[in-house]
Amino acid sequence: MKEVNAYVTGPLFLSVGDTLFGQNGEDVKGTNWGNEAGVNVLKFIAAQKDNKGFVNVDSANMMAKFEDGSVDAFQSGPWDYAAAAKAVGKDNLGVAVYPTVNIGGQDVQQKAFMGVKLYAVNQTPSKGNAERIAASYQLAQALTSKDSQNNQFTTESRHIIPANKEVQASEAVQKDALAQAVITMGSSDQYTTVMPKLSQMSVFWTESAALMSDAYNGKIKEDQFLTKLQQFDKDLAAAK
Repeated sequence: MKEVNAYVTGPLFLSVGDTLFGQNGEDVKGTNWGNEAGVNVLKFIAAQKDNKGFVNVDSANMMAKFEDGSVDAFQSGPWDYAAAAKAVGKDNLGVAVYPTVNIGGQDVQQKAFMGVKLYAVNQTPSKGNAERIAASYQLAQALTSKDSQNNQFTTESRHIIPANKEVQASEAVQKDALAQAVITMGSSDQYTTVMPKLSQMSVFWTESAALMSDAYNGKIKEDQFLTKLQQFDKDLAAAK
């Protein structure tokens, strides 16, 4: 873990009640990690270096270590399901929602960033051509329809978890452990926070990864955590 994956680890700060760009993810000056709760998160991250149950892997070798038994479990998303099933066999693979973790002496629900796929119609290229605009909307509706989502889910090479409630209620989805985990996490702010779309996220990715990596690798000491986090908040607030 020379470099922490901010996408996976960053939401730990949200698990303890801190915010990223405010409660709605739209306030540039709304990040508040520079507090006791944030310090406890960095302490938790730093402590994993001496945790015998924590295995230091990255995306390049994670699946290989999962296959050879060096790693018993890992956190990821549905995009890694097929590779994981191939590594250990589908019958040997278990899927679950994120667990609780103890940070600062309290058990908190570990959160994840949530992202969703949207289909939008850009009318500008049509230059007012009503037929072209109508056809574009029809295509978007077809791609997001109940039948399309059901097809995307039941096609083994795709297996995209549906957002349509009727498809979610189908027997195939109800019996699918991966689908149930994704739907449970994606349907509740207890498990997920919508990932902010502000341009300042580019600063967040690099600075938060560096901050968490330095805490894990011992490059910054515990008595520096609060100052570093407060500066991080200021850097995000000033980012363009």
